[in-house]
Amino acid sequence: MRPISICRAAAALFCLLACVWNAAMADIQSAMRDFERRQYSTAIAEFRQLAARGDKEAAYWLGRAYDAGEGLAKDPQLALQWFMKAAEADHDEAQRVVGVYYHEGVVGSPDPERAAVWYARAARLGNAKAQRNLGQLYAAGIGVGRDYRRAAELFRQAADQGNAKAMRNLGYLYFFGRGVAKDLERAADYFKQAAQAGLDRAAYNLGFVHYHGRGVEKDLALAARHMTSAAESGDADAQLFLARMYLLGEGVTRDPEKAYFWALLGGLQEPRLAEWYFEQLSGKLSEATRDRIRRAVQTWEPSS
Repeated sequence: MRPISICRAAAALFCLLACVWNAAMADIQSAMRDFERRQYSTAIAEFRQLAARGDKEAAYWLGRAYDAGEGLAKDPQLALQWFMKAAEADHDEAQRVVGVYYHEGVVGSPDPERAAVWYARAARLGNAKAQRNLGQLYAAGIGVGRDYRRAAELFRQAADQGNAKAMRNLGYLYFFGRGVAKDLERAADYFKQAAQAGLDRAAYNLGFVHYHGRGVEKDLALAARHMTSAAESGDADAQLFLARMYLLGEGVTRDPEKAYFWALLGGLQEPRLAEWYFEQLSGKLSEATRDRIRRAVQTWEPSS
């Protein structure tokens, strides 16, 4: 009879722990819903109660609140303290954010070595963004020794989870043959995957390889479509490249007005790179036309 009693006691304890865990999950989910609905006072109170009981998810959300200034006064120091509490309890996204804080010097001077430590902890837990962040450090040799092969491994891990930025990063490594064998077709494919995943910057890369025929068939019209997608999202390089295409009639009908429009937009971010376009367009547009285009640029907003 004694073994049966022990089994019953263990089963009862398991049920009790399961109930406690389920209740805690319900509480944090309720607090998160309140926060998303902007019911900040209720959400913050719930987060504080849960965090006081050691809930790492609640600590992370308090960090987010202080970081963004939502429901609480913006305070990077307090944000980092709460992120750190969650990170030390193995909350992978909190670990990544702590890495970002050290990497960017949000509180104090940048410390890429400490950033790398926290990115690595989150990466080991499978955090795709952290894998990509750590991969960038290895690719640049910042905070860690430069190691393109390790960078490629990390980018691939993140890309396999659908991280679009990692797909683009991996595309660059294949394009230049760093850490992997040079493979222009695979580079173009990763740029395509990243663009399809919604990364506007990758649309510029995809337009670039189609323009030059690197790893894909040379197709100026398709290049123009991808450049337009990136340009409309606010990418300055794509805007200037598209200005060139309209200026020269490459893949699109020659159009000095559109060339001037995109050169102006790109020039807002890259003024020195835009000078050539203005020189080429000198005398090709009336002052009235230029004024009209300038007004259009002033009211223009990116598509995303």
